[in-house]
Amino acid sequence: MGTMCWDLNPNCMAKAEGEKKRSCPSYEQKIGCWELDWTPLFQKASDEEKKMMGQWMKDNCPKCPVYPHHKAALQAKLNAIT
Repeated sequence: MGTMCWDLNPNCMAKAEGEKKRSCPSYEQKIGCWELDWTPLFQKASDEEKKMMGQWMKDNCPKCPVYPHHKAALQAKLNAIT
């Protein structure tokens, strides 16, 4: 198994099939979620989208199998956007 988030996370939405599949900038750029600068994505989003995305990340990122491997970087990202 690889060390990228989509390899470590069996519930990766970018690799899902059908309607469960979601766009993921990390997956599309082939960099880890902990390496991606999420700030520009949030700046482009509406206030409602920012709130929804921020809450989703706060709720789900710490539960992801990637989180313990990159906790400091991911927590810094969460702190910056929420």
